Amino acid sequence: MRKTLIATAAALLPLLAQAHMTWLLPNSTLVTNRDGVVTIDAAVSEDLFSFDRALKLEQLRITGPAGLVLQPEGQSSARHRESFDVKLPKDGTYRISNFSRALMGAYKLGGETKRFRSTPETLDKDLPAGAELTSLTETATRQQTFVSREQPGEVAFTPEGTGLELLPLTPVTDLSNGDESRFKLLLDGKPQANANVTVRRAGNRYRYKSGEFTVQTNAEGEFTIGWAEAGQYWVGANAGERGAPGGPGGGTRDKPIKRAAVSATFEVLPK
Repeated sequence: MRKTLIATAAALLPLLAQAHMTWLLPNSTLVTNRDGVVTIDAAVSEDLFSFDRALKLEQLRITGPAGLVLQPEGQSSARHRESFDVKLPKDGTYRISNFSRALMGAYKLGGETKRFRSTPETLDKDLPAGAELTSLTETATRQQTFVSREQPGEVAFTPEGTGLELLPLTPVTDLSNGDESRFKLLLDGKPQANANVTVRRAGNRYRYKSGEFTVQTNAEGEFTIGWAEAGQYWVGANAGERGAPGGPGGGTRDKPIKRAAVSATFEVLPK
């Protein structure tokens, strides 16, 4: 069990360190090379796009124009990042996402309360025999990015349907400062109204101003980002209940506390 919990804790790094950001970062959001290959780095960091720890890749989903489904290639692991390639077979815009679900909570055994971390698939194995589950929180986390080969074309992605996600309503590649992009924020496939969305520009490590602002979704879950400056951007949102693990109202096996987070990365070029 000790080995299982250690492995699970490593998988939950992005969930345990909410002060840190998780992200997928392509080497370019507009691919024009002959072979049509883009490389994606996945990491966790406190300073945006500085590689602190590798992000564990759980369920990679790569969707292309007209619902085309692709598989990653050349995946590699290092201490500070995970990396993989995506070959874009045709012109248009592609969505790349990494999705994970995790559990954390507390149980009583022999009069002692202990905290634990697990996954929906391994919960029964991770709980000791005879343990009384006293609280349970389920977290769904998604990282997204978008890349295009040559012309971005029409942007019309089907919602993935679980957890939080950003659904672009206008092109989100080949952007320049002064452009605007429209999105819809969805939670389990439904519009998330009146939610706060954080926008952060990279490079704050080298400047005093934070380059961060917040926008709010409307009643239909839609919002607009105006890209005032060139650079790389991180966009994130959270949703869900609050509760103290191990305390009253801390969630049960049948009805866990549910939380969700999403982040997405974008590139804005100078005009």
